[in-house]
Amino acid sequence: MLWMLASAFFCWLIFREIKDKFIAPKGFSFPDDTPIFKSYVLILLIGAVGCAWPPFSDWQTERKIARVSKILADGRTPSVHCNTLLDTMLDRNQMAAAHANIETGEIVLQKPWCSVLRTYLAHPAQANRQELAVLNLVTHEAMHIRGETVEANTECQAVQRNYRTARLLGVRPDIARRNARDYYQLLYKMRGEVGGFQSGYFSEECAPGKALDERLVDSSWN
Repeated sequence: MLWMLASAFFCWLIFREIKDKFIAPKGFSFPDDTPIFKSYVLILLIGAVGCAWPPFSDWQTERKIARVSKILADGRTPSVHCNTLLDTMLDRNQMAAAHANIETGEIVLQKPWCSVLRTYLAHPAQANRQELAVLNLVTHEAMHIRGETVEANTECQAVQRNYRTARLLGVRPDIARRNARDYYQLLYKMRGEVGGFQSGYFSEECAPGKALDERLVDSSWN
């Protein structure tokens, strides 16, 4: 909201600068005949676009996540919100990277995970651990919207669908497969080794051929 207000302020300054050259200001009979300061208008335009870009970028990301999540959630339409820094500070679930409300279908990603997703999609072949994590984060929250409440089951369902998520996000098949497998091998298995809070998202049965294997045609394990 603050970004949009700042952008609107810059637009208002541009409008005021140009309007006075064509419409007489209040109390005057003729418009201002001094030339328009083009460099000043250009600076204001850059400011307006620069301030509008972060919310526009988040809006695009929200739409993309919502589209992918709807498919992953078997057709249930979610609403997605990318939290700003202020939103995250005020969110009672601020310690969670993301959270989903099964009843309302709302998915919320904390700052800075939406920008991490954009970075991942810019170079998926060079994805680091944080970028692999955000791929799984999108899938995990979609599994909640789909109806799963147990975190270990939700995470295992996500692990098996991360390849599908990457493909829906436009990642090449070979890279999507590698990303999905890397998350399972590097990050998911680490949850079991770390223990504590992380162990709630891990199950020994989440492996090919074991109890939580859904045997999906496009499973990340295939």
